[in-house]
Amino acid sequence: AYQENINLLLERLRNWQLPSTSTICDVGAGTGNYICAVADQFADGAIYHIDFDARMNELAQQKYLERGIKNVQILQDHILNIELPESSIDLIICINSIYAISPQKSVLEKAREWLKPQGRLFAIDFGRKQRTLDWAIYLFRESLKSGEVGRYAKGLIEAREVMKQNRQSTKGQKSGRYWLHSSDDFGKSIAEAGFEIDELFACYR
Repeated sequence: AYQENINLLLERLRNWQLPSTSTICDVGAGTGNYICAVADQFADGAIYHIDFDARMNELAQQKYLERGIKNVQILQDHILNIELPESSIDLIICINSIYAISPQKSVLEKAREWLKPQGRLFAIDFGRKQRTLDWAIYLFRESLKSGEVGRYAKGLIEAREVMKQNRQSTKGQKSGRYWLHSSDDFGKSIAEAGFEIDELFACYR
């Protein structure tokens, strides 16, 4: 399910045909999987990795070093504390991060300021209730289907930090700190921030 979202981004990039010199920004970049997936396409540009979680950034930096990705700048702070030039970014990626970064209206408005007039926003946001056990069962079931239970067990060990973050998301939703929304609610908020929406649909299972 996670890989489907990465493939969705890669598919859109083929359609958008952004030049290799583009400047891109991943807001809430986490452990850097999306930047790793697209870095080769923007080898001649600049990449900003934004996340306020030190451990996530540490894991991402390790991945970037292992893959020889040298044009990434990690900015460890809240997006509203970061200053980038207006109309300077060609592509902004926000994967399951906006719901956790409040106030969402200000976050989206800042992203719109950074984006070039013909720039692109690729956003996926987890708006329904988080159920970590449900995901674990889903992953185990899919592993049984593909005969990769060993890989599943190995993945659980490697994903301890991500699972920790998921548990925090569950707590944040229960407390009202994290934003719960439908796809339509999400689209409305994006449009109100000044974006023109090309596509809006539910994904992620």
